[in-house]
Amino acid sequence: MLDKSFYQGQQGDCFKRLEKYWQEIKYEFDSQPNKVFLEPEDFSDSVRGLPDDFDDKSGDYVHGEWQALGIQSGEKELQDFNDYPILYSVLRKFPYKTNVAIMTVGTNTKIGNHTDNEGGWRYQMCLDDGGGNQSGMYVINLQTKKQDLYTWKSGEAFIFQPDLQLHNGFNNNPHERTTLLIDFFKESEYTEAKFKNYYENYNECFEGLDNLVNTYEKRKQK
Repeated sequence: MLDKSFYQGQQGDCFKRLEKYWQEIKYEFDSQPNKVFLEPEDFSDSVRGLPDDFDDKSGDYVHGEWQALGIQSGEKELQDFNDYPILYSVLRKFPYKTNVAIMTVGTNTKIGNHTDNEGGWRYQMCLDDGGGNQSGMYVINLQTKKQDLYTWKSGEAFIFQPDLQLHNGFNNNPHERTTLLIDFFKESEYTEAKFKNYYENYNECFEGLDNLVNTYEKRKQK
């Protein structure tokens, strides 16, 4: 269960539906033929290596396999509604979102410490933990300033603020981990000005959400 502050308003209703129908959403994903994914290099030119490979020693790197299936960017739906009728029926009612994807993280994969400049909040619901309890993420707790471990379990969800909370990820389970990701602005914090600033900053980070859409569409054509 998420913090009770997220179970409010229209977003809260959507979170409840996602939790209720997570198995059906997993089935939609598993059943979709010919899935086309984005790779880490589609988001950054230099994501693989060691911390010392980066001038700022950020550790923003990937060891192993990580992929993203584009679901929605801005108002653009990137998959056929008929492949994801339950998921899209929820997303079409979810306000103040910017980007939605389904992520897969291969076994023996590690994603180093980093923050993401997009701001806002990030929701991740585990559709498949990969079997076992060795898949998770460490996230800085904003109150204690210490890294807390969150272990992924199928059907469970987690929300954090990716620009404020340093985080990393790993999967040492026998099989790949699959999570649904939604970047959004919290409804209870919404004002028109705040959301405008968030959306414009998110756009800038990806050189425009349309650019992210175009990158994905080009990948599908290959």
